[in-house]
Amino acid sequence: MTTVAVASPMQTGADRDAIRVVQVSDTHVSRKRAYFVDNWNVFVEEMRKHPPHLIVHSGDVSFDGAEDEDDLAFARSEKDRLPAAWIAIPGNHDIGESPLAIRLQQPINSERMDRWQRHYGPSRWCRDLGEWRLIGIDTALLGSGHVEEQAQDEFLQKSLHDRNGRPVMLFQHLPPFEEDPEDSRFTAAAIPHVPRQHLLETCIRNKVAVIACGHLHVYRRMDYQGIQIVWAPATSFFNIVEKQQKGLRVPRAGYVEWVLEGRSVSHRLVEPPLMITHDIGAWNAANGSTTKLPPRPLPEG
Repeated sequence: MTTVAVASPMQTGADRDAIRVVQVSDTHVSRKRAYFVDNWNVFVEEMRKHPPHLIVHSGDVSFDGAEDEDDLAFARSEKDRLPAAWIAIPGNHDIGESPLAIRLQQPINSERMDRWQRHYGPSRWCRDLGEWRLIGIDTALLGSGHVEEQAQDEFLQKSLHDRNGRPVMLFQHLPPFEEDPEDSRFTAAAIPHVPRQHLLETCIRNKVAVIACGHLHVYRRMDYQGIQIVWAPATSFFNIVEKQQKGLRVPRAGYVEWVLEGRSVSHRLVEPPLMITHDIGAWNAANGSTTKLPPRPLPEG
């Protein structure tokens, strides 16, 4: 269990009550390509056994929602099975990519943003829970040049400014960086360099405690300038050889459970035994993209 403590005044007994927030990421569910629905079913059962106070989905709810709205609609309908309140932010498979980090050739645009909003509501949000402020942003906007990029930055600045001293967890899909925050090379694995610098400066200046992200389908924890950065694993697919070549842990399907106690936060990695680790490395090597997987619909009934 990893714990970060934030200085606080004296707390009441009620303030010290633990609040559980489950972060699930990269579920990639689809009605037409239902390869990973079984693992989603396991997650739903896990939540039914021990319902948390809140479930945060940190992006890529769908298999290919940026191209196929039915994937977004199906993923949204699956949220109705959850036994707890939930909130989501979009990933690149849901809403497209910043032109500065484009890999799937699906740039974010107003049409894709409208699809997301129809099914999930705003792609950015702010919620207070216990003594904490939780903020979610859409990383596909960063470096996009879309009018909503500036609107989101103003939203983030305001949410950080008026929090009345609350510690902050920032949820986003893309990690801020992989290894070196100063690396300016092209990457689709993290926030592009120029908007990355602005976001990190904002987080440091406002003393953000945690950045919780997904996208790379592997659990990892790092500290940067007083910020705890945690990558949530996926529940869907993995490229084990790729992660090993980068010196990362062997990825496994799972999720992250956060515990808020007063102004302290801790987390643990949960890898349910019934979740299958689907390695699609060979498919990606042969076809270049997971989104080219052939249809595999849900069985009828």
